[in-house]
Amino acid sequence: MIDLHNHLLPGIDDGAKAVEETLEFLRIARRDGITAVTATPHMKPGVYDNTRETIQRAIARVREAARGDEAGEVTLLPGAEVYFTADVAERARRGELMTVADGGRYLLLELPYQQLPMGVDDTIFHLRLAGLTPIMAHPERVAYYLEDFDRVEASVRLGALTQVTGASITGTFGSKARDFALRMLERDLIHIVASDSHDVRYRPPILSEARTAVARIRGEEAARRMVEETPRAILEGREVVPPERPQAVRKGGGGLLRRLAARLSGRR
Repeated sequence: MIDLHNHLLPGIDDGAKAVEETLEFLRIARRDGITAVTATPHMKPGVYDNTRETIQRAIARVREAARGDEAGEVTLLPGAEVYFTADVAERARRGELMTVADGGRYLLLELPYQQLPMGVDDTIFHLRLAGLTPIMAHPERVAYYLEDFDRVEASVRLGALTQVTGASITGTFGSKARDFALRMLERDLIHIVASDSHDVRYRPPILSEARTAVARIRGEEAARRMVEETPRAILEGREVVPPERPQAVRKGGGGLLRRLAARLSGRR
């Protein structure tokens, strides 16, 4: 598996605090079956003023510390969780933002949790014009999408991808996030499942539980696509072509959503 969203770099955002904790992150990830991670510290102006250079330095520091350790068996790549601002597309065009694996093609974009930002569709459009595909971070947990599910479909139609947090699917973030994630799953609107891990105890870098849940609901092929095939294509800079959405799934209703939730919880 490949984890495209986590906060394991030491001391540069609200994730790991020290190098040793970062190494434990990587050990836990390896034992869970994760072979590669893209470290995605926040790039949030005025709060976490990380730059491409500070992120690359942190990556180099961790790689050096991981030599000869179990942690070093996980491929560590640079990335960032870029906070939405009105000028994010322009900043991307100027090369100021860290893209996924520093590949210049995919950008992990975070919308505010509570506020409703203006111009999301325009931003997606302009990022696409700039040659970047935005990956919308945890839409199941941000107000912009929670207020209106149709906005998820609109973002995808404009060319964005979506990344759902594994713990949302398994219910760790509560029923609201879980139900929204299941609705996305029902409609084939999840492209990537990632850990969004912040620590080794309460929000660890675990993907196997969500993978099992997705496989139970949508099948092993879909689960593999979300945690292996699509993330690998992104790391390699290849175009991601979402699967064709079956008509029956596209028109699915609340009854199917309830059945999905029941299957997830192990009930019949």
